[in-house]
Amino acid sequence: MKIERYRNELGDFFCYFPEETQKPTLVNKARTEICQLIRCYLEDGDHFLREGDRVNALASFAYAAGWIDAGFFVGLFEQKSPCRILLEEEDLGQVLSGHLQEKTIRYGRLLKSACEACRPSAEPGISWYEGGLRVIAVAQAHLQGGRWFLGDDRFNNALCCFSYGHGWLDAALRVGLISITSGRELFAI
Repeated sequence: MKIERYRNELGDFFCYFPEETQKPTLVNKARTEICQLIRCYLEDGDHFLREGDRVNALASFAYAAGWIDAGFFVGLFEQKSPCRILLEEEDLGQVLSGHLQEKTIRYGRLLKSACEACRPSAEPGISWYEGGLRVIAVAQAHLQGGRWFLGDDRFNNALCCFSYGHGWLDAALRVGLISITSGRELFAI
C-alpha cells in the first residue's frame, strides 16, 4: 500500500467519527479533543504530502492512526483504524531515503524514552490501571515491531510502528490513563 492510499483510508474511516457532541460530559469532551487532534495530524500529513515530504506525511498519518486506535481502546470510538496495513517500500530518492532513515531511528529512540517515562495513572486493582498497563504494552510492542522492521531495512514500516505506538501514548495521556514520570517534552501535552 502506498502512502496516499493509507491516508485516504484513514480519512475515509475518520470521517465517521463525530467531532462535536451534544452533552458536555468528560467522555464527550475527551472524544472531541482527540478528534480535533487526529484531524490536525491528518492535515499536517496532507501538508507534508503537498510539499513532497513523504517521510513526515507517513509519520503524521501513522501517528493519527495510533490516536484513533487508542480512542477505540478507551471506548471513545466504535471502530478501529485501518492502520494494520503494511506499506510498500517506496523509492523516495537518495535525499528522502536518508531523511527516512534518520527520522525512523530518531523516532525509535523517542518512543523508547516515552515508554520508559510513563506509568499507569490509576492505582493497582482499578480498571484504569490495567488500561494504562495495556497502553504502555501496545507502545512497547510497536517499539519492538519497529526494531524488527529496521533489522529488515523496512524503514517505512518501522517509522509507522514508532509513530503509531507514540500516538497511543499521547492519546492515553490526554484521557488520563497514563501519567508522565519524566521527559514531558516527549509527549504531546
